Amino acid sequence: MAVLHTYVDDLLAVLRAAATLNPIPDAAARLRDALADLLVHSDPALAERVRALDDWHAEVLADFVADANALAATLASAPERGDGGEETKVG
Repeated sequence: MAVLHTYVDDLLAVLRAAATLNPIPDAAARLRDALADLLVHSDPALAERVRALDDWHAEVLADFVADANALAATLASAPERGDGGEETKVG
């Protein structure tokens, strides 16, 4: 968790930049480059670190952005919270 704490501002900057992009499905390398291009103006050092990601880490980045988008969509459409019983009933 210490690493996450150390880099949370960088992760937020990446998510903010990603929020301005149209979805780029199955294109981790293009997402990496697009994010680096956006970040170069506000944080050149972060842009270079993003651009230097290898293909595996670019895939992790793409998954992170996709998961963040999915979570944001879920939070935006979450129903009013009741007692929670409705969510756990089967059938």
